[in-house]
Amino acid sequence: MKKMFKIAGLGEILWDIYDDKKFLGGAPTNFAAHVNQAGEYGLILSRIGNDRLGDLLMHELISRSLDVSGIQIDTQKPTGTVKVTLDARGQPSFVCSVDVAFDYMEMNISWRKLAEQVDAVLFGTLAQRHAVSRRAIQAFLKSSDHALKLYDINLRGWSEETENIVKASLTLADLIKLNGDELALLKESYRSTESDVSFCRQLLDVYAIQMAAITYGADGCCLVTSDREVRHPGFQVKAIDTTGSGDAFAAGLIIKYLQGADLEEIAEFGNRLGAFIATRKGAVPEWTMEEVMSLHA
Repeated sequence: MKKMFKIAGLGEILWDIYDDKKFLGGAPTNFAAHVNQAGEYGLILSRIGNDRLGDLLMHELISRSLDVSGIQIDTQKPTGTVKVTLDARGQPSFVCSVDVAFDYMEMNISWRKLAEQVDAVLFGTLAQRHAVSRRAIQAFLKSSDHALKLYDINLRGWSEETENIVKASLTLADLIKLNGDELALLKESYRSTESDVSFCRQLLDVYAIQMAAITYGADGCCLVTSDREVRHPGFQVKAIDTTGSGDAFAAGLIIKYLQGADLEEIAEFGNRLGAFIATRKGAVPEWTMEEVMSLHA
C-alpha cells in the first residue's frame, strides 16, 4: 500500500473575494488543499476569526476532508480576505486585508504535536509580515526537525522588512520556489549580475538548500540543484484564472520530491498541475488526477 505523506501548509488562510463570488484562498491553504486532492494527507496551520467568514472557512475545509486540527480561533481579530481582480489574460492582482487573525498565529500544543508528525511543510512570506506570526512560523519550522521545508517566496511587494524576512526564511528552507519576477528582485537585493541558474546555485550553497524551482508562468519552469538544471516548457492552456497555479505547482513538486521522483518528472507534474488549475476559476477548484493527466503539452 502506498505511503500517504502528511504535508502541511503553514501560514495564511483567507477568502479570495471576486466581484461576484468568494473562494478558498491563501497560498499555504491552496497548497494543502491540492495536496489532499492529489491523494496525500494535507493539513493547514493557520488562524481564523471567531466570525461568519471563519465559520464558512471551517465548513469549506471540512467539506474538502482537510485536517483542521492546526487551525486556531482568534476572538479579537477578523478572518483574512483578499480582493482579487483579473485582467484579460486571467492574471490576478490582489489587495489583502491587514491586522487579521492569521497575523497572530501562535506556537501552541497542537502545533508542537503536528511539528513532530509532518513529512513536509510549505511556508511563505506574507504570513510573516507581523512579528507575532513570524515567531510562530519560525518556531514551528525549527521544531519539525525531520520535515522537508519548502519556502515559497510568493512576494507581494518589496521593502527592507520583506528583504529581512526572505533572508531569514532562506536559512530555514530545504527547497525554495520563486517566479521570474521574484528572482529578479532577489538578484537585485544581492546585487547579482549572474544568470538565474548561477544565482540560484549560489543561494543553494550559501543557505544549504537542496533545490530551487523557478517558475516562468506559461513558459514552464527550471529546477536547479548543485549539479543539475532541468527545464520544462510547460503546457499551453487557455487560462481563465491563474490564481493558485503556483500553489498547485508547489503541491505537485513536493509530492513528487517526497516520492523520490527524478527532476524531469517533478518538473513535468508540477507544470501539469499548475497549468490545469489555470483553466478553472478560483485557486482551488475541484479536480481529479485523471483530468490533470489528460492534459496534453
